[in-house]
Formats: sequence, structure tokens, C-alpha cells
Amino acid sequence: MSIKKTKEDLEDVSLLKFALTRQLQRMYETTDVDVIMFSGVDGKIYASYIPDSVGSKIFELTTLISNNMLHIAKQLDMGLKQSVVEYDTGTTAIFSSVGKGALLISLFTRRTDLAENMNKIEITRKVMQHVFEQRPMTSDQLAEYPSQVADELRILSKSVFDEMYTHSSEYKKNMEILADIKDKIATVMGKTEVDQVLAMAFYEVASSPKWMTEDLWIMLVEMIINQQIRPLHGDYIADICETEWIPDIRHKLEAFM
Repeated sequence: MSIKKTKEDLEDVSLLKFALTRQLQRMYETTDVDVIMFSGVDGKIYASYIPDSVGSKIFELTTLISNNMLHIAKQLDMGLKQSVVEYDTGTTAIFSSVGKGALLISLFTRRTDLAENMNKIEITRKVMQHVFEQRPMTSDQLAEYPSQVADELRILSKSVFDEMYTHSSEYKKNMEILADIKDKIATVMGKTEVDQVLAMAFYEVASSPKWMTEDLWIMLVEMIINQQIRPLHGDYIADICETEWIPDIRHKLEAFM
């Protein structure tokens, strides 16, 4: 497997996930839905929007989803477009087919008028399919959709662009953190090993430098220390790296806030 290709693929995946998650957030803000997930029929979550207010209830909700996934997957094979499942607890789950093998899952934790939400769910379903299939945002492509869907795609496109532009300081921060981590790795592994070490680590955290968060940076550094430095250079060197690097990275991340 080519490391260069993997890195490029990861950048594409990160941007795709960002766009999908942003659209789920837009749906949350304009409907009564409490939790939204976009997943494969195998249960793998591609993107989700779960507000903090849901709290521990998410475990109960994800269990409901898991219990229905096999049944839904079979229904998809037979041409299912949408399934509404209501529970005695008042929770309602709406499973909407998004292309082949993917689902938009809308969870309502309280009784509500679903009719008022169904149009927005349908718009979001079509937007998610367009984005997930990575179709272009050309005028010809958008002309194929009803006006509400085309408008939503335009809004999403602008939102993603604006987010990337306004987070240019975030990008600068991440590039400086990356350079610092490269220097740290080089002191232990040697300069020739830096790119390969980082490529493996970014692959593990399923992200790329420009999309990293504070938690992901710490996770990445800990992974490099424990999975690559410790086995090759022993516990003594790894423990020193852990003691010195982690606090230093945390301090530098906080300094940008």
C-alpha cells in the first residue's frame, strides 16, 4: 500500500465526513429530531450529530438501532425506501435508505408530529446521498433536484467553504503542532522515519493534519509512543517521551486558544 495514496485518501475522507456531519447538524437545527446518524447497513457510523443533552440516553438509543439493523438490511435488499419504528418508551426511529447500503437514521426521543419533519428528512436524505457519492456541485447536477434540495446543497457547500476559511487559524495551529511533533519524532526515530511513522499514526486515527482536534493530537502522540517508539527503543525512552512530549503538546495546543 502506498503511504502517499493513503494520506491523500484520508484527507478526502476527513472532508467528506465534515460535510456529512455539517448537514446532519443543519437537519437537527430545523427539525424536532434528537439524534441523527448516517451509517452503513453493517452498523458502521459514517457521521452523526449527537447533542450533549442526550447524555447517557445514547446507549439506549444505539441499542435500539443495533437490534433493528439486521431486519432493516434485509428490507433494503427488497427495495425498502423508509421504515418508521415506534417504541412504547415514546422513542421513534426513522430509517431512510440513502443509495445502496447506507441509511439516514433519525431518532425522536419524545412523541412529536412526524408529518412536519418528514419533508426535511427527505431533503436531507437526498443531500446526504449526493455528498456521500461525491457528485459535483455543478449547475447541471443541481438542476436535477427539486428546488429545496438544490438550495440545501448550495447552502451546505457555502457552509463548508466558510467553515474552512474561518478556521484558517485552526489550520495554522495544526501545521505548527505537526512540525513540532515531526521534530520530536526525529530526535528518537531519525529524520528518515518521520513521514512513515506519521502516516501510520494518521491512518490509525482516521484523520489528516488539517482536520486534527486537540484530543486527536494527544491520541496520535500517545499512539506513536506506545506502538512505534516503545517496541523499538524500550520502555525507558518511551516513558521519557511520554513524560515530556504530552505536557508540551498540551501546552502548545492551549496556547493557541
